Amino acid sequence: MASPNLAKEQWANKYWNEVDGFRNISCATCPKLDKKQQLCRIPFGTPLRKCVVAGIEAHLHNAKGKSVLELGFGRFSLAKNLVKRSGGIWTGIEPRQSMDKKPKIGRGGYGHAENIPFSDETFDMVFGIQTLEHWGQKCSGAARAPSEYEDCLNEILRVLKPGGTIYLDAPIHLHGNEMFIMGDIERIKNHFADDLWCNLVVERWRYDYQPLERYAPYEKLFDEWKEEITSYSVEEVEMAKQNPIWLLTISAEKRTP
Repeated sequence: MASPNLAKEQWANKYWNEVDGFRNISCATCPKLDKKQQLCRIPFGTPLRKCVVAGIEAHLHNAKGKSVLELGFGRFSLAKNLVKRSGGIWTGIEPRQSMDKKPKIGRGGYGHAENIPFSDETFDMVFGIQTLEHWGQKCSGAARAPSEYEDCLNEILRVLKPGGTIYLDAPIHLHGNEMFIMGDIERIKNHFADDLWCNLVVERWRYDYQPLERYAPYEKLFDEWKEEITSYSVEEVEMAKQNPIWLLTISAEKRTP
């Protein structure tokens, strides 16, 4: 179980480099790298999952006094536990829950980003771990019909208090909506309108993976890619297959009128 105090200490210093308008967290300089062994200190999961854990620790270790909503909480409880242990009130919604399980403040239940069952300006923070890429996913592997990203983000804005924040992460070159498969970061960023959001920060985890192993797209993914991708050329898709999988994180603040 993650320790808020340990995470605060580990991520207290600057852990990124600014590259082309992004925060770039390379494996070589990540606090989780065991430089002597040349291994990631996170002992479980795929290379991508290790970055997910690191990102959660870096961004969610201090929720003291905050009411926090998790979108798509599933069975992965690290973020929930970190929020609660650091003094926050965790609430969750999940589209795979039974529809008659109603969420309440401090408890999880049915819901999805397109229709959040809470009143305006309820939460200080909204976050989603490996859920953003699925909102607009249209292939048969999706849990429900695709949503419009503007609708989901408008719902998040509605339930956020003025000055409230978001934290979202998503894999690049893995699965989900085509813009995540293709790594179309400008298209993704364009959904976060300047008149609605401020202090937008985009991070690239494992974009520079050395000295660790390359984590590449694999054959099993490509049937889903064929079904999902409709806006990019065959040549662009083939180029995407050659790129490593990495983790995108987005944080931003609700702009106060």
